Amino acid sequence: MKLSALGYLSCVHCSGVLELQPDHVALPDDNSEVIAGTLRCRSCQRQFAIERAVPRLVDEAVSSTTDIRTGLTFAQAWKTFPRMDERYRRQFFDWVNPVDPDFLKGKLVLECGCGKGRHAKIVSECGASAVFAVDIGEAVDVAYDNVGRLPGVHVVQADIENLPFNRDFDFAFSVGVLHHMESPIKGFLSMSSKIRGDGSVCAWVYGLENNWWIIRIINPVRLAITSKLKPATLKVVSFLVAAPLFALCRWFVLPWKAARQKFHQLPPLFYEDYLAYIARFDFTEVHHIVFDHLAAPVANYVARQYFETWFEEAGFRQPIIRWHNRNSWTGFSSHNPEIMSSMRSKLEPDHSVRSELQRPSNPVQRTG
Repeated sequence: MKLSALGYLSCVHCSGVLELQPDHVALPDDNSEVIAGTLRCRSCQRQFAIERAVPRLVDEAVSSTTDIRTGLTFAQAWKTFPRMDERYRRQFFDWVNPVDPDFLKGKLVLECGCGKGRHAKIVSECGASAVFAVDIGEAVDVAYDNVGRLPGVHVVQADIENLPFNRDFDFAFSVGVLHHMESPIKGFLSMSSKIRGDGSVCAWVYGLENNWWIIRIINPVRLAITSKLKPATLKVVSFLVAAPLFALCRWFVLPWKAARQKFHQLPPLFYEDYLAYIARFDFTEVHHIVFDHLAAPVANYVARQYFETWFEEAGFRQPIIRWHNRNSWTGFSSHNPEIMSSMRSKLEPDHSVRSELQRPSNPVQRTG
């Protein structure tokens, strides 16, 4: 933990100031990097440990047991696939579009659900003044190993629903995490409550629309079998699934989509946008994607209209909602009208795809 993080951390119980106790241990070559110690709340006197250079600010007494269990599961996934990849940069900006590198410059950023730290690294490299990357589980240890020593990157073990921060952030985002929470909307509202008066927020979640086959076919198998497997066994099972999927994407779906650009009479394949998208990755990344889907103990699939209400409840008007690969939703909004105007100008006129979708009978489908 960098000493510069102290000015932003607060008690998860009373929002009081946290003080570093004098018996802490710093790195021999860097006195500003604390690797072990205790944080004590000045108001309520509760104490929180710093272990392996990460402040541990999750209190299981107030956090959801489901979210804690999910954090344990995904920590194993990140430990199994800790690799960093240069292709993550393009993927990240695809997910958070219309956010781009210029938008991140000089901003204090909060990432809710950091996994192995790949997005915190990208945000830092884009010139953010600082980024706080939080995760509820031991994924923070992988993140710290990957990015914890980078200037301006702070890794914190924390629960999205009970964040240990005040309203200091210019931008808060979450990619692929809220839909694995017991209550995704509570996580979103908590994240949004930590941005300043003119701040911005962005989230990417699984969509309910177009994912019927996952909900009805894949998820029952995940819930009954694969989410209960040990990581080593699941790695083998996911390999057996990923191998034919990789071949299908790389050698059939991608060429077919390219052919459709020339021969417009060819019909689109089912799930073509997403399958062609992941065809850009190597086999290791596709293996990780499959492992990630099969390991999740909880997954929520969110309807577009319901997703929009999250922003409304957080006090944002007319958020930008974008259909990503026709199977998921990206939402962005800001309290700053100039930022909203700039972001809207970057998108195609049909980014909200209102005309393509019908209102589903249930706003969210929970599996797990």
